[in-house]
Amino acid sequence: MYYIPEENKFEILKVKNLLERCYGNIEYSDFLSPFAQRYITDVILKDESQHVFYQAWGGYEEAERKVLAIFDAIYSDKVDSSHFPIEIILVESDTMLSHRQILGTFIGQGLKRDKIGDILVKEHRALVFVKEEVSFFIATHINRIGKDRVKIETVNKDELDISQFIQNSGKKIVCSVPSMRVDAIVSHAFGISREEANALVRQFKVAVNWMYIDKPSYEVKEGDLISVRHHGRLKIEKVLTTTKKGRISIEVLRFS
Repeated sequence: MYYIPEENKFEILKVKNLLERCYGNIEYSDFLSPFAQRYITDVILKDESQHVFYQAWGGYEEAERKVLAIFDAIYSDKVDSSHFPIEIILVESDTMLSHRQILGTFIGQGLKRDKIGDILVKEHRALVFVKEEVSFFIATHINRIGKDRVKIETVNKDELDISQFIQNSGKKIVCSVPSMRVDAIVSHAFGISREEANALVRQFKVAVNWMYIDKPSYEVKEGDLISVRHHGRLKIEKVLTTTKKGRISIEVLRFS
């Protein structure tokens, strides 16, 4: 059974409402968190699979936050990434930009979080993926990020090399763990006690591949993404070796 955090319940409810309107139509959600995307596709849309088609897009291939298109079979050949109501905002500044500053400014101007997708920052420039309906407001009403003046404009995807803004900012760590239990890996990767890691799992504060778990003995594998509330994320990049005493050496990529 899926555990649904309080902050994700409303976005899931809104998609359920879209399902009631999608017969004979194409309906687009707002930007969804990775957890909501997985829950909706694994649970809600699984029951509707014979009647409803869907496609997710966040503005670029590696997007984390995505808009979901839900539609009848008759539209299956009419929905592609170019149809999604997503605009790209380019922010340029004379000072260094940060994800936190940009998101805080946009929210402070009254924009809802679900109208804002990924924010890709590279030094003095940033790309912000937003719902089409708010792009004009952003481009015409926001000229500062924090205290600094910025230039903001809507740009076409074809004018950009988005790959320049995608940064792999994780820190590589090699850990020696007694097993592939999630509590053991969280403990070693984040430098907390095994007891604390165990408690975080039992309190539904740990997700594996965007699914919250409550069993500290849950076994993870190479390629899994582990999210720990208030600590960050890590990806198990490689399982390296196993010692004669049975300890496992793994390489993880940790994101704060």
